[in-house]
Amino acid sequence: MTEISRRNTKSNDNARRRIARPLVAAAVAAGLGALGAGGAVAAQSHGVAASAVSQTVPTAVPKAPAAGAQQVTIANYAFAPSTLTVSTGTTVTWTNSDTDAHTVTSSGSGPLASGTLNQGASYSYTFTTPGTYAYICSIHPFMHGTVVVQ
Repeated sequence: MTEISRRNTKSNDNARRRIARPLVAAAVAAGLGALGAGGAVAAQSHGVAASAVSQTVPTAVPKAPAAGAQQVTIANYAFAPSTLTVSTGTTVTWTNSDTDAHTVTSSGSGPLASGTLNQGASYSYTFTTPGTYAYICSIHPFMHGTVVVQ
């Protein structure tokens, strides 16, 4: 092999490396993004546009209610069910499915005080004393609910 051929071969190898490195980096970054492992950060560190990397965002999977637990859904500006009868020691969880924020607040004096629940947020309370617990959404006071504890 002549000196000129050797230089051309070396030059071609360097050119291939310059092309291959960004392609490998993009492939690695895309793989990381598909795994939800911060693909945009990995892509940016390798000089690949973050928009070229797909990302999978994990979502919360709702847990099944535990034994002695009850669910109330907040949807369409209403509590469902609006009246719930439970045994002492039962935990009730309210989950806001509306796009607007809501609260679970005792009517008058009482133990329920969720604070603001944005869409997808939940509030739980364990009822340890028998009685009737009326509550409202303090943001939308026309929303009423009741928990009867026996």
